[in-house]
Amino acid sequence: MIKHEVTIHLDKPVEQVFAFLTDTRKLSTWQSNLIKSEPLTEGPLRAGSRFREVRRINNKEEEIDGEITALEPNKRHETKTVTKPEAMVSYVLDPEQGGTRLTYKFVLITSGPMRLMEPIMASAIKKGSEADFETLKQIFEQ
Repeated sequence: MIKHEVTIHLDKPVEQVFAFLTDTRKLSTWQSNLIKSEPLTEGPLRAGSRFREVRRINNKEEEIDGEITALEPNKRHETKTVTKPEAMVSYVLDPEQGGTRLTYKFVLITSGPMRLMEPIMASAIKKGSEADFETLKQIFEQ
C-alpha cells in the first residue's frame, strides 16, 4: 500500500478552491499526468457519480474509471477507482487565514508483483503530486 499526503495554503476562499477542484475541465491545467477527464454520469456531481480519466503512467496512456464516494460542497471531495489497482483520493478544504487549507490524501492498494515496485512508485507519486500542488498554488496566485 502506498500512502501520500500534501497540505497547502491557497490564498483564495474555500468556495473558489472547491469549484476549481471539482471542475473536470480544469483538472489537466494542474495535474501533469492527466490527459483527459470526462463524466460518465449525467447531471451535477454527487456521491455515486462516475468518471473516466486517461493518464500518462510510465510513458503509457492508462484509462481509469472512478467514482465519487463523498462530496460535501466547500468541505470535501473523495474518489476511488473502479478499475484496478484501487486508488483513493481525498481533498479536504478548511478556511484558514482568509484563504483555504487544502489537504490531499492519496492511497494506492498494490498487490502481486506491483508490491515489489512500491518504493519506486511511492517516490514518483510523491514527486509528481508535490509538483502538481505547486502548480495549483501558482494558478491561484496569478
